[in-house]
Amino acid sequence: MVLIWIRRIVAVGALASAMITPKLEAQSTARSQPSVHVAGVVDGSTVVETARRYLGVRYVLGGTTPNAFDCSGFIRYVFALHGLPMPRTAHEQAAYGMAPDEKNLEPGDLLFFYGGRGAQHIAMYIGGDSIIHASSSGHRVMLARLSGTGTHRTWFGQRLIAVRRVLPAVGTFDLPASLAIPDPFGGSSADMAFAPSAPLIY
Repeated sequence: MVLIWIRRIVAVGALASAMITPKLEAQSTARSQPSVHVAGVVDGSTVVETARRYLGVRYVLGGTTPNAFDCSGFIRYVFALHGLPMPRTAHEQAAYGMAPDEKNLEPGDLLFFYGGRGAQHIAMYIGGDSIIHASSSGHRVMLARLSGTGTHRTWFGQRLIAVRRVLPAVGTFDLPASLAIPDPFGGSSADMAFAPSAPLIY
């Protein structure tokens, strides 16, 4: 899998709504390792398409790779593939980006849910009242209705506490030649610090 590291973000938000055709330019890094620069737009629909590729990947608390994800590890990994670094935990991610009106969600928006100690679960809005997330109760990356029925409706409806928008983003991104790097950022899951007091998280 190709990992994309960000080099520079020029603008984020509504001002970056126009699509720009990416330009590719090969060069060598300081370590003589070839890389490719990509200049253009990362938009919500593109990131949603990437996220869908991981449907069915199992859920494991602390998971940060396609071997297994937790909720924030999944979001962080998907954004990293597009050169957009994100904080590691849902709590940290909730402070990242802009706060749009939750009644006007767009694909790629990040939704945060209360889980005992602030924002402890994160999902990505994909359009059509649907989200994609790494679900501890479903034990995998899965789709769900934001305004579903039964238990899910109660959980999502009562616990949504924040919406963040970080897309579209315009910038110049680095695409290293290295492939199949297990964890783009390394480190363990700080989400585990919240585990003892956490209720079941969908």
